[in-house]
Amino acid sequence: MTYWLGKDVNIYMTTEQGALSVSGNASTDGMSALTSGNGVKNNVGGPGNFWVIPHRTYGRASGSKVTDVTGIDYSPSTVDENLSFMGKNTNLTAEIKKSQVITITRKVSNALFDQVYNSARDGVYSTDGADASGSGAVFDGLTTSNNQNFGYRIYLQFASGASVPVDETLIIRNCCLTAHSKSLTPDGATEETIEFYSYTQPLLTLSDASGTAITATTEI
Repeated sequence: MTYWLGKDVNIYMTTEQGALSVSGNASTDGMSALTSGNGVKNNVGGPGNFWVIPHRTYGRASGSKVTDVTGIDYSPSTVDENLSFMGKNTNLTAEIKKSQVITITRKVSNALFDQVYNSARDGVYSTDGADASGSGAVFDGLTTSNNQNFGYRIYLQFASGASVPVDETLIIRNCCLTAHSKSLTPDGATEETIEFYSYTQPLLTLSDASGTAITATTEI
């Protein structure tokens, strides 16, 4: 488990779809419903968003930055299975797949993650193809289990300085929202906790361009 304060890491969020965003109500400055769109406005989680989570090709752009983050917990692990063989006293522990869990704690600016948790936990997809812009829909998690555009993409950009001349970025691909909670206090800021999981191998990059490519089907 690794924990960062919000001031130590810049965090960005996009969909895994290359042409469709998770959008709110485009006709009014609100988010009464979530649909699939193709634009971006302001930052993820900030007030007054028409297009609330931009599509994958934005990468680490100003519009995809998650605002008001106070803490980030990243826990990489493996999913194992214990196998027993008849006549053998020693069990075999076999690694099945990699697992990443990332938990974001932030001050509540609007109802974005409430609505994402309720109706868009797995992102958006297009029935016309992998990165096509037509026939978009909010992903229900039931369409296919081998979709390259499944979920969201989280970018963790580490701080740079004299000893670190470039911005290293850890990219966690094909994340799905698995838990969301809020803490209410009468004398403090309201905070929310958003938990994502991913079974896709993460990337470590030094530039935006190398972190916006679609996930290969062999990696899903």
